[in-house]
Amino acid sequence: MVPGMAESTAKNIKLEARRRAREELAKANAERVRRDRANVEDVAIWTVAVNKVATVDAWEAERLAAVREQVRAEAARRRAGDRAHGSAAIARMQGRGETLATIAKLAGVGVGVIRTWSRYPPTTKTPTTKDGSDALGAEPEGGAVSDPTADVRGDGAASASATATT
Repeated sequence: MVPGMAESTAKNIKLEARRRAREELAKANAERVRRDRANVEDVAIWTVAVNKVATVDAWEAERLAAVREQVRAEAARRRAGDRAHGSAAIARMQGRGETLATIAKLAGVGVGVIRTWSRYPPTTKTPTTKDGSDALGAEPEGGAVSDPTADVRGDGAASASATATT
């Protein structure tokens, strides 16, 4: 072998190895840059998604609060109407001379329940049957619900028994 050739071959091998190392490092750096750019883009997408979810959560809370208030108002309106109809029925029975105790016995509940229901303001308009008969819910003649403490018999007995049980 030629004395200078071994040295030159070793030098070429070393240069070739450095060149390959630089190429591999450049490829790795390019891959890292590509990955970093993709990560920055995905973090931006994720941040936008998080903000949108927070916005939806706030929207949902507002809508539920609004709907909840609407439902509560509707429920209160329905309860008031039903209580008024129940109170009117009690007033009509009292107008026919029934005591709260008798009404409670007919209904199978305590007198306190009937007394509570009788305190609700009765409706001025009560439901009637479809054929307009004087069946359940019909208004007495004159269109007004009778006063539960009115003297039905004319001798004071009805108002005394009505006030004694209230």
